[in-house]
Amino acid sequence: MLDQLLSPFASILSRLKYGQKFMLISVLFIIPIIVLLYEWNATQQTQINFIRGEQAGVEQISEIMPFMLQAQQQRGLINGYLNGNKEAKSTIEAKLQEIAQLMEHIEEKFRKENLPQSYEKWASIHREWIELRDSYESLKASDSFVRHSKLVEQIEELIVSSADESELSLDNEINSYYLMRLVVQELPALIENSAFIRGTGNGILASRTLTDELKIQLLLKEYESKTALVSLNKSLSKIAESQSSINVNLVEKGGQVAQNIQNYLVLLEQEIIHKQEMNMNPDTFFAQGTVAITTADEVFKLAIMELDHILQKRIDDYTAERNVTLVIMVVVLLLVVIFYVAFFRNVMDTVSILKQRAESMAKGDFSQDIVLNTKDELQLVGAAFNEMQRSMNRVLSLNQQISLTTFQSSQQLTGISDQSIQAMKKVADSVQKVSDGTASQKRTTVEASSAMNEMAIGITRVAEAASEVASVAIRASENAVIGNQQLIETIDQMESIKKTQADSAQIVAKLDEHSVRISQIIKSIMEIAGQTKLLALNANIEAARAGEHGRGFSVVAQEIGELAEETSSSGKSISDLLIDIRSLVGETVSAMDSIQIETNMGMESIERTKETIDCILSEVKLVSEQIQDVSATTEEMSAGMEEVAASIADVSDISHRTSNEAELMATGTAEQLVSAEKIQISAKELRDMSQQLQNDLSKFVLCNDV
Repeated sequence: MLDQLLSPFASILSRLKYGQKFMLISVLFIIPIIVLLYEWNATQQTQINFIRGEQAGVEQISEIMPFMLQAQQQRGLINGYLNGNKEAKSTIEAKLQEIAQLMEHIEEKFRKENLPQSYEKWASIHREWIELRDSYESLKASDSFVRHSKLVEQIEELIVSSADESELSLDNEINSYYLMRLVVQELPALIENSAFIRGTGNGILASRTLTDELKIQLLLKEYESKTALVSLNKSLSKIAESQSSINVNLVEKGGQVAQNIQNYLVLLEQEIIHKQEMNMNPDTFFAQGTVAITTADEVFKLAIMELDHILQKRIDDYTAERNVTLVIMVVVLLLVVIFYVAFFRNVMDTVSILKQRAESMAKGDFSQDIVLNTKDELQLVGAAFNEMQRSMNRVLSLNQQISLTTFQSSQQLTGISDQSIQAMKKVADSVQKVSDGTASQKRTTVEASSAMNEMAIGITRVAEAASEVASVAIRASENAVIGNQQLIETIDQMESIKKTQADSAQIVAKLDEHSVRISQIIKSIMEIAGQTKLLALNANIEAARAGEHGRGFSVVAQEIGELAEETSSSGKSISDLLIDIRSLVGETVSAMDSIQIETNMGMESIERTKETIDCILSEVKLVSEQIQDVSATTEEMSAGMEEVAASIADVSDISHRTSNEAELMATGTAEQLVSAEKIQISAKELRDMSQQLQNDLSKFVLCNDV
C-alpha cells in the first residue's frame, strides 16, 4: 500500500538531478511557510492598526475635552451675565478668544482620514459655536443655557463617536476597558453634570430666583451625578487592581474627584435647593464647581495618559513579537538554505568520490580505500565499495601469490625431478646392500632375544622379594601406629590424674583454712568459758553475801561455773584435735606435691616416648613407601624386559621380511626412475604457465596490507 502511494512521487524524483530534487522539495516546503507567515503577519499588523486606531481615538478625545470644558465655562459665565452679572463681560470675551484658538488647533489636528464621521460632527459643532458666539447677547438666559447645553451634548456625542469610530469602545482588555469607560463615559458625564449645576446655580444665585423647572433640572442632574459617581468608583476599584504607579495616582485623584463632586452636590442642596433665601455669592459657587471640574479634568488627563501608555505598550509588544518572529523565521530559513546547499555539496562531493574510485578500480587500481566525510546512507555505499575492493584485493592478491608460488614450485619441481632421477639410481644400489645386511641382522636378533629372556627371569625374582619386604614394612608401620595411639591414651589418663590431684590439693587447702577458722572459734569459746567461770565465782560470792536469799542464786551460779569448766575442757580437746588435723593436712599437702612432681616427670617421659615412636613411625612409613616403589619398579622392569624380548623377536621377523622386500624395491626403483622423467617434463610446462599468469596479475595495483 505504501509503495503504491509513494510510487508516483518516487517516479518524479527519479527523473530529476540532485539540484532539481532539492529545489522542488524546498519550494514545496517554503510555500506553506510563507503563506502561514504572511497570514500571521497580516493578523499582527491588523491588530497593530486596530490599536493605532484606538490611539487616534484617545488622542482626539484628549484634544476635544478641553474644548468641552471651555464651552461649559462659557455657558456658565454667559448664563450669569444674562441673569444680571454684568461684571462677567470681560471674562466672557477672554474666554471666547481662548475657545477660538483652541478650535483652530482642533481643526488643524483633527484626524479627518481616521475619523471622517466624527469630523462631520465636529464641523457641525464648529458652526453651532460660531452662531452662539455671535448671538449670545441677544438671547434670553434660558435659551442661551439650553443652546449651550445642547452644544455640550454634541461635544459629548463627538467624544463617544470618536471612541466608536476608532473602535476604542470595542477594547476588551480588562486593564484598558475601564480606563476607556472613565475617559469616554463616566468623567465626561460627571464633568457635564457638575458644569450644568455650576452654570445653572450661577444664574439662580445671580437672579436670586429658583423656578420649579430649574429645581427639577437640578435634582435630575444631582441624581445623574450620584449615579455616575457609583460607576466612577466601580471603575476606579477595577483600575486599582493594576500595579502601575500612574494607576495608583489616578485612583487617588479619582477619590478626590468623587469627594469634591459629592461636596459640591451637598453645597447645591444647602445653598440653592433647600434654602429659602439665597445669599451665596454666584462667583463663589461657580469657583467651587470649577474646582470639582478641574480635579475631574486632571483625572481625565491621567486616564488619557495611562490609556495611551497601555495602547502604545501593546503596539510595542505586537511589533516586537512580529519583528522577533520575522527575524527568527529569516534566520531559520537562511539556516535551512545554508544546510540545503551544504547537503547538496556534501552529496555531490560524495558522489564524485565514488565515481572517481569506481573509474580507478575499472582501470585496475585497488590500492586505496574510499574515505567519505559523511555519516548518511551514502556511507553504506562507500562501505560496500570498500568491502568489494577488499574482496578483490584478497582474490587478486591470493591469485598473485598462487601464481608466484606455482612458478617457484614448478622451478623447484623441475630441480627435484632431476635430483630424483639421480637419487633413484643411488637407491637401486643401496637396496642391494640392504638385502645383504638383513641376513646378518637376523642372526644378531636371535642371540639378543635369548639374553633378554634370562634377564627378565632375574628381574622377576627381585620383584617378588621386594614385594615381601614391602608387606613386612606395612605391618611394622601399622604396629607403630597402634603403639602411638596407646601412648596418646596414656597421656590423656595422666592428664586426668594430674587434674584430679590439683582438685584434691585445692580441697585440702580449703580444709586447712577451715581448721584455722575453727581453731579461732574454739579459742573464742574458751575465753568466753573463762569469763563465764569468773562470773560464776563472783555470783557465788554475792550469793554468800546475800545469805538465805541468795541460796538459790548460788546454786545457779555453781551450775554455770561447772558448765563453763566443761566447755573450757571440751574446747581444749577440740583444739588439740585441730592441731593434729592441721598436722595431717600439712603432711597430705607435702605428699600431694610429691605426687605432682612425679606425675609431671612421668608425663615428660611419656611425651619423649611418643616423640620417639612418631619418628619411628615416619621412618617406617618412608621405608615402606620406598620398598613399594622398588617393588613397583622391578615389576615394571620385568614387564619391560618381556616387551623388549618380544620386540626383538618381532625385529627378527621384520629383518627376514625386509630381506624379501629389498628385492622388490630394486624392481620398483627402476619404474620410479621412468616416472620421474615424465614429472620433469610436466614441471617445465607448469613453470611456463605460471609465469604467464603472474605477468597478467601484475597489472593490478593492490593494497600493501592485504
